[in-house]
Amino acid sequence: MGAFLAALGAVLLFILRVIGILLLVVLILLVLLLLCPFCADLCWEHGVLTVKAGALGITFPVFQYPKPEPPPAPENPEPPRGFGKVKAKFAAWRAERKRKKAEEKARKKAAAAAAKANKPAQPRKKAKITLEILCTMLKGAGTLTKAVFGALRITKIQVRLGVRGEDPAAAARSYGKLQAWLYPVLGVLDRFLWLQFDELRILPDFGSGQPTVEDRVSCRVSAQALFIVLAAVRVLYEFWCKKVLDIFL
Repeated sequence: MGAFLAALGAVLLFILRVIGILLLVVLILLVLLLLCPFCADLCWEHGVLTVKAGALGITFPVFQYPKPEPPPAPENPEPPRGFGKVKAKFAAWRAERKRKKAEEKARKKAAAAAAKANKPAQPRKKAKITLEILCTMLKGAGTLTKAVFGALRITKIQVRLGVRGEDPAAAARSYGKLQAWLYPVLGVLDRFLWLQFDELRILPDFGSGQPTVEDRVSCRVSAQALFIVLAAVRVLYEFWCKKVLDIFL
């Protein structure tokens, strides 16, 4: 009996150590996610918007609009063989499982809605909005907005656009108007956002039937989540102290 208890204790100690190691790894990953800046590359070229997202400067494609058309399916597809047959069975099993889960979820939702309809609704007392609560909400929104804009970094900005028109005179007028408001707007944005330009070229494309300037707009948007999370926690704490959350809960 003593040997059995000793073995059971050793097994439990091993399981606790494994759980502790896993929790430590998860905690380290969360800290890294908060400290490491996230980044996203945006590129608009040839009428296609491509978004790549990642961290530590490494990005992967996540979105593209318009999406490329898939290749046409063969008229007489061959039946899958070997691993392809197993893959097809697994895909069919997953589709059937998703269908059953959706039906079960819809059934539970309908039952909950019926139970809620039969249960008499009791009026809930809501907290009143006072001037102090309104000022706290506006202050919290300003703090969070300032933190978000302060954490954002827009770098590697490349803008290359050709100004065109129905005729050379109209294109020249468009070019002049664009030059008139572009730089003041960028100056205002630079006071609130971190902007770093690699290229900014607005080129006239006059008197040509076919465009000679290839339009391209690309940039990298990065942000460090730690400052945003700290600001959000501070705003939530102020809302809790001033009882602002009682209005929504």
